[in-house]
Amino acid sequence: MKDKSGVKRTNFLIKSEMQRLNVIYNQKFISCKNPSNMWKLFKEITGGKQINNIPYSFDVCTLNKSFIYSPSNAMLPSITCVNNSPFPGFNTNDVQKCLKSLNPSQSLGPDYVPSIIFKKCSDILCHPLTDLFNKSFSDNIVPAVWKDIKVVPIPKSSTGACVKFRPIAITSPFLKTMEKLLLLSLVPSLKSFNDPKQFAYKHSRSTLDAAAVLYHNIASSLDKGAKFVRCAFLDYTSAFDSVPRDILLNKLAASQTECWAVNWLHSYFSDRKQYTVYKGKSSTSLPTEAGVPQGAVLSPFLFSFFLHDLPHSDEINFVKYADDLTVSMAVNSQLDCTKINSFLSEVSKWSESNGLKLNPSKCQTVDFSLRCKRQLKEVIDSHDTCKIDDNDIGIKSEIKYLGLILSSDLSWSSHVLAISSKIFRLTFYIKKLRHSGITQPLSYSS
Repeated sequence: MKDKSGVKRTNFLIKSEMQRLNVIYNQKFISCKNPSNMWKLFKEITGGKQINNIPYSFDVCTLNKSFIYSPSNAMLPSITCVNNSPFPGFNTNDVQKCLKSLNPSQSLGPDYVPSIIFKKCSDILCHPLTDLFNKSFSDNIVPAVWKDIKVVPIPKSSTGACVKFRPIAITSPFLKTMEKLLLLSLVPSLKSFNDPKQFAYKHSRSTLDAAAVLYHNIASSLDKGAKFVRCAFLDYTSAFDSVPRDILLNKLAASQTECWAVNWLHSYFSDRKQYTVYKGKSSTSLPTEAGVPQGAVLSPFLFSFFLHDLPHSDEINFVKYADDLTVSMAVNSQLDCTKINSFLSEVSKWSESNGLKLNPSKCQTVDFSLRCKRQLKEVIDSHDTCKIDDNDIGIKSEIKYLGLILSSDLSWSSHVLAISSKIFRLTFYIKKLRHSGITQPLSYSS
């Protein structure tokens, strides 16, 4: 009996000590300033799936090739500029401000130089780097070693053995700083080309603003007595990666952008190479001849500018969020359906002439109405379907748009159900964290 009680006592002490050490270990990670380690612990405790553990085998070189778009015209021609204003030069304050704005937690780029060095030593480095950067801008030359792109593929979705990735480009902190400097000049000079219908990459604008404008357009049209409102949600194939650089540079030159900036961008886009790193494996480097790399500092601004001359119509509402384009129009007659189809054909022709490709199979249409389903079906059947050129666009009763689930009857039931399911999952995770022995309060701020 004494031996049994001693064994029980020993087991109890061992379990108590293990629990105590586990709590200390968990508290250490929760208290640390490394978000990556903290989230790894959360996933370990809650049993959350690891996004990197994808049951999918591939060759990293093949993956790298899939991220590269090959245009018909690979060579960048010389650009004729109109605005020959001399390069004004950037001062040390501009350079220091850009150095301080670098993200120190971002992964190392192709040159393996950590951004934190630039951020912490900005007051010292700003002086020699100002001379170096001004020389690069004035001579219109980007050093070849700064042009390399390291691509980190982020899994977007998976269906069985099929996995889709979003290629995120990581570049040298030298180049990032120069891109930030160039934006200081480009943003004011191209202010007149700022598209009010583009909500992405703008201060004090978000996905909610774009969704709110779209919803307002639909609701106000129905309030005015429209039979229904037809919305076409357009999808481009690899929009960022397929932007023709020669067309982009010619648009910049035609918009009165200073010649020094256009010529520097010509060098910036010329002779670039990229390689992909995934799960510790690196591919060989391949030349990139098209596109504005996702993740680069200049890419959001340049892509928004590239789309600024999309067709427009006073009768049709256009809402843009990066490459998510939505065309909507109140339908009261067959003529209105013809108008929206004609406008979509114009968008398709513009896309083709500008090197972008609409994917009709992934484009979707939702016909919004407050009528009952039977009445709405009768009305819709009496009108033409939504088309891009001669291709019918699929019709859906609801669609997920920028995080919101929009239903054809304008109800929020599906969206509320999705949010409720997400909240239930989160409360389960919180319960698991509570039982793990973590006592530090978890706070949320936005």
